[in-house]
Amino acid sequence: MIKEQQCLPTELPTSINEITILRPGGNDTALVPLLLELPEQRKKLNDAIMSAYPNVEQVGFYSLQPNKEFDARLIMAGGEFCGNATRSTTLLALGGNSGEIKIKVSGTEQILKAGINSDLTVWAQMPIIKDFSSIQRIDDLTIVSLEGITHVISFLPFTDKETAKLKANQILENLDLKMTKPAAGVLFLTENTSGIKMNPFVWVRDIETFFYETACASGTTAVGLAKSFRENQSLQNLPIIQPSGEVIYVSVEKGPEEFVEAIISGPVQILEENISLNL
Repeated sequence: MIKEQQCLPTELPTSINEITILRPGGNDTALVPLLLELPEQRKKLNDAIMSAYPNVEQVGFYSLQPNKEFDARLIMAGGEFCGNATRSTTLLALGGNSGEIKIKVSGTEQILKAGINSDLTVWAQMPIIKDFSSIQRIDDLTIVSLEGITHVISFLPFTDKETAKLKANQILENLDLKMTKPAAGVLFLTENTSGIKMNPFVWVRDIETFFYETACASGTTAVGLAKSFRENQSLQNLPIIQPSGEVIYVSVEKGPEEFVEAIISGPVQILEENISLNL
């Protein structure tokens, strides 16, 4: 199990040790064993890590000190929810071994289940809004609200990243999602006989990042919820092809009057560990 540094709520140290960079479905994620409560501290460290490691798309701060409610805690740099960072923290908490934990993550009040399967794929329960009103249609767009993040599904053609990013930004501004939500994304979908491919752009308000993500777990969940609602049925291990070429699977249990649960799963790889960074 990864050693954990003490919480420092008022001052950052001059260096941070034992940072881990993981790849959950292609979405490179840095995890810092330091539970920072102050947003400005998280933003400072987020910016330093992303400057030193340009492949990193998101930064989370975690604790593996269990209590009677949960086994691990994760706070994202922007205070948003992140499913891939949740899966990454689960991998560290379980030391890569199969099992199950309870985890508290920023962006939601729910205590979530997460774990590692016998085939070593890592899964996490997602903080869905169970009411069907969480799915809305506006013109040709589908808006899916989760706790901590809202996604907009579009079938507009995806040509190149820069053009699509401009389209995504315009969609978020038109729907007034950029400043009213802690995080919001636009998912450009292509659906054919080979499956559903997703190209996600995610804006995080409090740290002002807007990335074309190489994988997006919450976006994958949004696609699963929208499809489950549209087809009026539960889904089991629906594969969503990420921009990285890897697949994240989503399962949705749909009841007659509300969604019951959504689970994402897939591989998580450790790229680098025991990283030290001077501030």
